Amino acid sequence: MKITHLRNRAGAAGFTLVEVMISMTIVVLVMGMALSTFLFGLRTMYKDTQRLITNASLRSFMAQISKETLDASTFYLFPYYTTLDTSVDLAADPIFPTGPEIDAANDDFDKWIAHGDCLVLVTLTSLYRTTDIRQIRVYYRVTTNQASVNAEAAVRYYETANTAGAGLGWGEGTSGAGNGHPFSGIVAELNAINLNANPNRSGSRLLNARSKGRKVPGPYPNGSYVINDLYPIFSTESPNANPANGFISINVEFINGSTVNNMLSSSSFNYTISPRK
Repeated sequence: MKITHLRNRAGAAGFTLVEVMISMTIVVLVMGMALSTFLFGLRTMYKDTQRLITNASLRSFMAQISKETLDASTFYLFPYYTTLDTSVDLAADPIFPTGPEIDAANDDFDKWIAHGDCLVLVTLTSLYRTTDIRQIRVYYRVTTNQASVNAEAAVRYYETANTAGAGLGWGEGTSGAGNGHPFSGIVAELNAINLNANPNRSGSRLLNARSKGRKVPGPYPNGSYVINDLYPIFSTESPNANPANGFISINVEFINGSTVNNMLSSSSFNYTISPRK
């Protein structure tokens, strides 16, 4: 009888199958909740990181282009970077404000509006010879038609030399001579850039890999745009038909991150500025 009693006590000291299964279920649930919390924190950190990257790149872009626009003497707005080929025609190639966005009533100062994805800023010398070009800067989105305008596209930047001294770049020339780049030869200078041959040409750099313009609101008269079309990221606002006499507006959205699991980050900016005259 005593031996049987000890055996029963020894058997009662273990765990039953039901108890083991309940324990394992609790452990799995706790680990699952801990893992879910960890993944949620990881996704939140990723989204915050992408948001910071997006905002930083957009702020850097706007700071650069606003400074250089203020420094510029004049500008040209082209529809696409491909217009900068070896046969630039400044009488026909730039975007001139025509179409349904003109204020026909002539009661709005900035009534002439045009849109394009390639902005050329021209800075003239200021110390010795105001008839020479000191530097040309080009901001362009890698688009070639409305379909590519409607999609995400890279924003790139190209600039010519801007260093003083003989043989070191364009500079400002001297009091007795120019720098060899007169403004009267602007067409030849633009032809030499020739982005049409290669948008990633040597000397250019990527500002942002993914960008979009703002959505075109309806209605869409004269077939200029259709539903879901997007504007190019640059536009001009001018009191007359010559956009070089007006303002430059930048309406751009920079995008970073992945669309998977809604981990997309984007920031937009609307800015209007005028070159110095």
